[in-house]
Amino acid sequence: MANQRSVKMSVCRRCRLQDASVVSRKEWFCNECFQKFVSAKQRKQMMCEPYFQDIFKVLYQDKIRSAEEAGLQNQQSKVLVPLSFGSSSLVMLDILNETLTEQKQTQRGNTGFQIDVLICLKAGDDRDTYQKIVKELHEERYAMNHEKLKFHFISEESFYDGELRTILLDNQGFASKSIKGQLDLSQNSTVEKLLAQCPDKSSRKDLDTFIQRHLIKKYAYQHNHKAILWGHSMTKLADETISLIVKGRGSQISPLLSDTELNPLYENKFKNMFPLKDVLLSEIDAYCYTKGLEGFLVGYVAQDTLLVNKIGDSKQPTKMVKQLSINEIARGYFDDVEADYSNVISTVVRTAYKLAEPKSICSEPCSICQTKIHSDAFRWLRAITVNDSHPIENDEEAGLFAKWRDSELGNEVIEYMKLKDRAFQDGVDAPLCYGCMINLNRMRNRNVLWPQNDEEELQTVLNEFVLADDGE
Repeated sequence: MANQRSVKMSVCRRCRLQDASVVSRKEWFCNECFQKFVSAKQRKQMMCEPYFQDIFKVLYQDKIRSAEEAGLQNQQSKVLVPLSFGSSSLVMLDILNETLTEQKQTQRGNTGFQIDVLICLKAGDDRDTYQKIVKELHEERYAMNHEKLKFHFISEESFYDGELRTILLDNQGFASKSIKGQLDLSQNSTVEKLLAQCPDKSSRKDLDTFIQRHLIKKYAYQHNHKAILWGHSMTKLADETISLIVKGRGSQISPLLSDTELNPLYENKFKNMFPLKDVLLSEIDAYCYTKGLEGFLVGYVAQDTLLVNKIGDSKQPTKMVKQLSINEIARGYFDDVEADYSNVISTVVRTAYKLAEPKSICSEPCSICQTKIHSDAFRWLRAITVNDSHPIENDEEAGLFAKWRDSELGNEVIEYMKLKDRAFQDGVDAPLCYGCMINLNRMRNRNVLWPQNDEEELQTVLNEFVLADDGE
């Protein structure tokens, strides 16, 4: 009896034919059934509303459009897929490729959309490694959809192309000013130098996320994409939600997750979509193994927690808590509870999608993250903070003050005061949200070099490298 029960437990509960290879949500799947399970969840999101249906479906002549109009709309339905070479974005791209293949097979060679894959390279990234992987994907794995799926590279450093300004925060009154050009000439205008100014990993992650997100949206704006497909899993969306709350950015949850509104900051040209928002990260990692995608991952090792036969070398390197960002701490929590309490993750995400954006109190968005300002952090921080120094009362204190003034820290403060005087004399108001105000207050000299964030900046052409057909 024990042997018979063991055999039954190892059979896929859906097809009842193949041996089970994955156990998820208390259900046993073979490779093929599990792939269909994950793929169906993504495709359901792709058809969630008429706007996306018109993008992904193969359109034909009907009462609304002529045959020519339908054909033109199929050609112009372009989606942008930011690819980080983590498991989520790679799985999402793989399912999109399969969708194109099925459309060709069932729709007489026609497809409803085209894919532009965007890879944003950082200063320290090995470009040759990424190009090698992209070439293999483009010419081998996705060869059947060669003409419908194109890869593009942009440099994160192109964030600083165009006219720049310096945003500086007052260390006492928390007012902020913006002045054209580079105020602190000791800084180099590179993203790498900017991130080096940040005091910890969380603030670096914060700024780096804004930079990459803006470059991706700017690319979509310039190339007339109808949607950006973000490869965030349900687990990623949950840790992003909790992290935003911890960082004082809770009001940004609703606009970040919105897939129903066009983005007004980019002239309402596209919508955002999270096709894998109903899929756990562990399920995405298991999908990677069942489809042989693990060899294309960069900087990430897919977990084998759901596999019946464990891989054995899929452990992520352990880090000390002080080395983790807020997002990584939140992710660690969700990784721990996922096995027995995966409903916690889905509850967080469902709650996040129910949140409404608060009423804005400022006509201008935040000068750094470009989100609406919903609270008067400027007045609140002044009310709870004491910034006035205590007067020197005796010779001993005067001597200690002189030593501090001549120290490295003292010189930094003096330098900052000079920069502040110039910014507040010649600059203009630069509203900041609470999260960016806190980040800026902890950075060296409390200033940051930032693009103008105007229509002219949006038009600045991004330097990109496109993988040619011959791979050169």
